Amino acid sequence: AFFEVEETAAPRLSERLPTRRRTSMWGFGGMMGGGAPLPSRFEEQYHCYSAAVADKAHLEQGDKILLPPSAFDILARLQVDYPMLFQLQSSDKGTLTHCGVLEFTAEEGSCVVPFWMMQNLLIEEGSVLTVTNVSLPKANFVKFQAQHVDFLEISNPRAVLEHALRNFSCITKGDVICVPYNSKNYHFEIKEVKPQDAACIIETDCNVDFDAPVGYKEPTPGSTPANSAPSTGNSSLANLKKQSAYAPAEQRSSACPSPSASGPSSGKGGGGEQAADGTRIVDGKIVRPDEDGGG
Repeated sequence: AFFEVEETAAPRLSERLPTRRRTSMWGFGGMMGGGAPLPSRFEEQYHCYSAAVADKAHLEQGDKILLPPSAFDILARLQVDYPMLFQLQSSDKGTLTHCGVLEFTAEEGSCVVPFWMMQNLLIEEGSVLTVTNVSLPKANFVKFQAQHVDFLEISNPRAVLEHALRNFSCITKGDVICVPYNSKNYHFEIKEVKPQDAACIIETDCNVDFDAPVGYKEPTPGSTPANSAPSTGNSSLANLKKQSAYAPAEQRSSACPSPSASGPSSGKGGGGEQAADGTRIVDGKIVRPDEDGGG
């Protein structure tokens, strides 16, 4: 009798372990729990709110956003590349940028985005964004342009920028990023990105170059440098409309203020003129007087 019980119990146990039936929601053309088809990629629309409104001021120091928990539920069922990268697009404004994700803790139906990113997208609080998961190549070259000559006053500007970029997942040509340093906010336009206009900068060897800052004038012996921007050729910002390279102070939020209250064209002396006297841009490199070899 015991042998007969064991023989009949075995198939009952096997009936409780056919895990392959559960994997249909992961398979090709599979179905999710409620019978809904599994999406081929992640693309959702959310109402966008700035980090300040959501009391997440630390987001302003990078390019990462907050998505709702439901977004993670969908992404967990897809074959996505890590780190997760996303395209943010405003259909109303015809603008787009790219970002990473920090947490999935936003309110359902909304996402939290750094304010400087909202400025690039030309959107306001509560605007609708289309968020799409994307895969980007590793960046191998990036060119920046500081939006004020104040940046040249920093003793090691390249190190400051490279340190700030550690908080970024990816960069997009035409964006203007905000880098806080020593109680100032410095703005940089991303002039060029290779191998394509948007690329990932996590764990990659990337060459960094600089265009002359806006308002910079190469000093000449025996003359006072004028505070006018040099011609840098094609100044178009990618293929989509972006904010101007240096928006007037009244058009920028206090969350990411301009580096100097006087602005790049105030005509006043001080930081810009002092930087022009000694610090120069030579072949895309920042050269300071003590690095000039006595020349």
